[in-house]
Amino acid sequence: MSEETYNALVRELFLTAQPVRAGAVAGRWVNGEAGGIAAGTWVRLKLQIQDARVTDARFQVYGCPHTVAAAAWLVRQIRGRAVAQLLPEGIVELCRPLEVPVEKLGRLLLIEDAVRACERQA
Repeated sequence: MSEETYNALVRELFLTAQPVRAGAVAGRWVNGEAGGIAAGTWVRLKLQIQDARVTDARFQVYGCPHTVAAAAWLVRQIRGRAVAQLLPEGIVELCRPLEVPVEKLGRLLLIEDAVRACERQA
């Protein structure tokens, strides 16, 4: 990963935060998935919800460092939020601190699609 290509937050999330909130989980969780590995980007979100609030959030992701960082950033941000307000600002605004290049914004929309799939199941 070239340091010139990714800002400090992306590097931190990609290199350190991803394993903390990643992976499979046991118990009752709401799942949302978008994209595909064959297409180059795949995201699965898992939300644990109690009293219409997200009590925990996990992710699995296949994609570039920006995609991994955005998924990690998202699960940090939505814990504690009401299900009805998971992304009131939209994924692009939520991930603005990651400085994702315009040509990669479509990958963030896949993450948003996974969030919307979770909302439909909640």
